[in-house]
Amino acid sequence: MIRIEYQTQRLSLRFFMVMLVLFLIQTGFGLLLAAQHIDPTLLSGVFNFNVVRAEHTNLGILWILSGFIATILFVGPLLSKRELASPWLIKFLFYALLAVVLWNMGMQLLAQEGIAGWWLGQPWLQEGLEYLEAGRIADIVILVGFAILCYVVLRTFPPMREWNEIHWGLGIGVLALTTVWVFGLFFIERLDLSEYFRWYVVHYWVEGVWEVIHISLVGFLVVLMFGANVKSVGYAVFWGISLVWLSGLLGNAHHYFWIGTPEFWQFWGSLFSALEPLPLIFCFWHIYLDAHHDRKPIANKPAFAFLLGSVVLEQVGAGILGFTMTFALTNVWSHGTWITLSHAHLALFGTFGMLGLAAAYYAVPLMRGVQSFDQRLGTLSFWLVFTGMLGLAFAFAIGGTVQVFVYRTLGLDWFGGDVAPAMEVAKNMVPIFGLVFTMGVALLVFDLLTIGHRGSVENSDEALVGTMENAIITPTTGWRRLLTGWEAGLWLLSMWLFGAIITLGLLSFNLSDVQSGSPVFPYLMAAIGYPGLFLVTLLFVWRFLASLNARSVGVMTLRSDAGPLVEPAE
Repeated sequence: MIRIEYQTQRLSLRFFMVMLVLFLIQTGFGLLLAAQHIDPTLLSGVFNFNVVRAEHTNLGILWILSGFIATILFVGPLLSKRELASPWLIKFLFYALLAVVLWNMGMQLLAQEGIAGWWLGQPWLQEGLEYLEAGRIADIVILVGFAILCYVVLRTFPPMREWNEIHWGLGIGVLALTTVWVFGLFFIERLDLSEYFRWYVVHYWVEGVWEVIHISLVGFLVVLMFGANVKSVGYAVFWGISLVWLSGLLGNAHHYFWIGTPEFWQFWGSLFSALEPLPLIFCFWHIYLDAHHDRKPIANKPAFAFLLGSVVLEQVGAGILGFTMTFALTNVWSHGTWITLSHAHLALFGTFGMLGLAAAYYAVPLMRGVQSFDQRLGTLSFWLVFTGMLGLAFAFAIGGTVQVFVYRTLGLDWFGGDVAPAMEVAKNMVPIFGLVFTMGVALLVFDLLTIGHRGSVENSDEALVGTMENAIITPTTGWRRLLTGWEAGLWLLSMWLFGAIITLGLLSFNLSDVQSGSPVFPYLMAAIGYPGLFLVTLLFVWRFLASLNARSVGVMTLRSDAGPLVEPAE
């Protein structure tokens, strides 16, 4: 492991800690939502469903942003080869973040009373727009915070003539993060126009700005973890960002299908949205190449597990499940249903949340001065979180398929009690997988909060690699054998094949037989597509990590300049 080279890197630690606490609280709100789906009267009048949902959504955005800020502050000095500019501003940013979190959580409770604090035509306390519930006071503080982050990053970076592709990605990312937020700073009475600009913020953040930052940070983290070539990674970052903006800028139109905008958006939105998985495939493939370029043992297994999970769930959640509902003819059925929840949870948490957790597992031990630590807790927490999230996505997808047929095809009454019984099995699956996910979250939060306070352990594999630079790993067989490019490609292809089955199932809701009341085809496609996709995803990550873990536990031969090959005991 490397050591902390710049003292201002330590300023990122407080942001990582806030990220973990907010993540745990947000997960608690998620469990409460699952319980309220089963019993809608639970905490009625105390924590109404709409308030709990807003808290869950807002905290998700805030802890992911905390992770982004922490990771950018940690890697900034390494990219720039100097300390962060204006440390006092970073400290101010931290307290501003805390203020926004506490203010926003408190103000959401006023929604139950219908209080938005209107003054001069602006909702100052809470706004009520989905994902943008924060009132104008919090909006202004957030804008100031983004401006501070942008200023610190650009001042820390070297002159532009010395920038590589990662500099450009992060520089553009933090500048766009600040600029796009401006569209969320004003109130528009016309609902269609309000929705038009709301998606400017939500889509361009998630599928534009955040994606640019994500690709750049993933690139630099694989440089740190594997010593990958910066030029090669920079090439991948450049094309990843280019493809994100090529597809994502007009891909925003898939949010314009049903909000009163012109009909031509249905064609253009479907076309360019269908191109949005391209950069995700590119990112997925490059992490395979970077992880296998030197074939040395992995020093920090939890960090890479969460990084791999980020890229894979990005592919599945944002890429495949995003693709299945990106066409107007499928989106007309899926939007606003639990099918969208399946896509959103895997895409938002999987892509951006797991990146913050990967960065935390890499950075926190270094900042705590821990050269080796017990990685079993981190690895176990990864599998609990990863499996729990896949299970949640499965429950949402199956429940959403039933919801589409019963509610939107048959037109049965939602409030009359026709839809809820049909979705009962899926609703009961959500808290089960939610508990698995919560156990993983609690474990990783405990692990990261206490690393460095529980003492360190000797990692024989890491010590061996650290002292013997010319390590050669003897190939293993079976499930742990080397993962070749062909095999990785077949795993990816199988994921997309199940995605195609899911897409056919959603398209089939347009068929006259289904419209007449026969759910056989869409139910059959869902029963094949969703379990197949999530099972293949789980098996692929298991296979990938098993292949890499074999580097540490397999037979290792070491070349010595002083003598013949030496074969140390396992």
